[in-house]
Amino acid sequence: MTGALADRVVLVTGSSRGIGAEVAVKAAANGARVAVHYHRSPEVANRTVERAREVGADAESFDADIADGGQAEALVRRVIDRFGRLDGLVNNAGRTQVGPFLEIEPAEWDDVIRTDLTAAFHTCRAALPSMVERGSGTIVNVASRLAQIGVAETAAYTAAKAGLIGLTRALAKEFGPRGIRVNAVAPGVTVTEMTSDLVDSEEGARRLRDMPLGRFGRADEVADAVIFLLSDASSLFLGQTLNPNAGGYMP
Repeated sequence: MTGALADRVVLVTGSSRGIGAEVAVKAAANGARVAVHYHRSPEVANRTVERAREVGADAESFDADIADGGQAEALVRRVIDRFGRLDGLVNNAGRTQVGPFLEIEPAEWDDVIRTDLTAAFHTCRAALPSMVERGSGTIVNVASRLAQIGVAETAAYTAAKAGLIGLTRALAKEFGPRGIRVNAVAPGVTVTEMTSDLVDSEEGARRLRDMPLGRFGRADEVADAVIFLLSDASSLFLGQTLNPNAGGYMP
């Protein structure tokens, strides 16, 4: 196949639906062999796999609860065993949290941090040795505009995504000299199944007023930013956070 990611192997966590699914399909359309990660929804993940195969890609789905560090690292090893290598890792899987800070139960806090931040520690920990051995590789972490601006009643989610941006910068500094580029994207509100309630709510209307573009983003538009960072077109980008957010945050 030809394309910006021709012959590369890309793992996208949380890619059964939403932004992750669009990243997986666009990576496939750009020539990549794609590992579609899911947890609990094999039929939905299989639809993403079929979409990737429709554009001629070699694609397969992989189940793992990446909130469990052992499963997250095993996921990466399984992908490498299946495809023989791993060139691109997209840490997209996550869960949201909305509610007053004083009402967050410690178990909920821990679950959000494990899923949105610690899972990326484990997948990067498993992926980096083979990338270092080859002297090349790309990692893209999907953060959030909330990590940059802070929003009330999203403390766990905001903290996890802010940590993901910090992890991105630290890894870029450490592994850039070894040929691995690590970057992030921080979308604003993006229309997906996960955000449908927010988009249609009073809070959604308030957030829309912060968007100079006058609309929320689409998952495929965020995916375009991720594909750019996975490709050689972004060869000078290390430790950067791209902001496909309709103008909702302008650093």
